Amino acid sequence: MTPPADFSTDLLAAALREMWGLDVREITYAPVGFGSHHWRVDARDDSRWFVTLDDYAGAGADVERGAALSSAFRTARALADSGLDFVVAPVPARDGAVPFELSRHRWVSMTPWLDAPRLPSPSEQTSADRHAVTEVLARLHAATPRAVGVAGTDDLALPERALLDRALAADLPPGAGPYGARARDALAEHAEAVRRALVVWDERAVRDRAERDSWVITHGEPHWRNVLSDADGLHVVDWDTALLAPAARDLWHVAGAEGVRAEEVLADYAALTGRAVTTDDLHAQALRWDLTEVALYAAWFARPHADDADGEIAWGGFTESLSSVGARESAA
Repeated sequence: MTPPADFSTDLLAAALREMWGLDVREITYAPVGFGSHHWRVDARDDSRWFVTLDDYAGAGADVERGAALSSAFRTARALADSGLDFVVAPVPARDGAVPFELSRHRWVSMTPWLDAPRLPSPSEQTSADRHAVTEVLARLHAATPRAVGVAGTDDLALPERALLDRALAADLPPGAGPYGARARDALAEHAEAVRRALVVWDERAVRDRAERDSWVITHGEPHWRNVLSDADGLHVVDWDTALLAPAARDLWHVAGAEGVRAEEVLADYAALTGRAVTTDDLHAQALRWDLTEVALYAAWFARPHADDADGEIAWGGFTESLSSVGARESAA
């Protein structure tokens, strides 16, 4: 992501000073991840922080998105406070807010900066690496009682579903931007595969909703980019999608990675938890992930957008997700 054009570091420093009492020495933009903005903040007391701005301007339903973000971060805070040492949770502002609402559509959160490397990519991970992550997920899922009453519950709905359905019906004009017409044509090319995948996912969601009693607290995206490792063990970051949901929502990020023997990870998880998760469960979550990416990027390109680095990244994600939907749908 590139820095937001209408948001200055002076404004960020003022918010950090007012709401966290932080005397800022230096702010450096950190172009990591996609969908949020991040900075490394060095304070005059020599502390260092990872600061995030979530901006839902123009994305629609900003109040609901803000409420969901707050619930997810408060869940992470509750889990960390209960003793889960791997949870890297946001620090509450002076008024107790996690995150702090800067404006109607903007939220700021702050976590300690960790000088720890990410886990290796799945192709470079060892069985010990996968076991360590599986063990962390088992501990997280076992902590479900600590999250009840704080965490939101997964509705299994795809974001931007109404817009995606309109686009598939050719009832949506191309968005105002350089990728609008290209996105419309790419979606039309893959429309049949996406429609079939939506039917598969909708049927699966009905089954999963009937089993809510077995759901656990999930991180949502515990892939290798969100897991840091150092001498103290693993540290899981980026809790903005924490929800009560099927365990497979987390496990497919480990067991479903390319080149990984899913059965080994699932057997490891079953031994740790006594809970059975199947390869079909993983396939369903992988299909959901690709459909979510398709829907979110289709919405991006249906709205006014710029010809910039962010647009190029979004275009790559959109075309990659479209290409994999057919394979996911046939395997689920």
